[in-house]
Amino acid sequence: MEIEFNPSRVGNSSSAQPVARSGGATSAGDSASLGKTDALKAAIDNISLVRANKVDAARASISDTKFPPDEVLNAIASLIAEKIQ
Repeated sequence: MEIEFNPSRVGNSSSAQPVARSGGATSAGDSASLGKTDALKAAIDNISLVRANKVDAARASISDTKFPPDEVLNAIASLIAEKIQ
């Protein structure tokens, strides 16, 4: 189903009413408030670039003598051997 809106095809209907536009400048309620930008900037500045849980997981992996597992090392070795030949 396809619907197209083409104002030139629409005839004048008696139910259409013109929309009144307000003239002049915007009212006081229409202005943007940028007062919260300082709080947002402070929150962004305080974001830690280091995620402690990821660092702890990496340390645990490094201290594990069986990381990476032998299966993973064998699979990588097989892929390298296939690409060399």
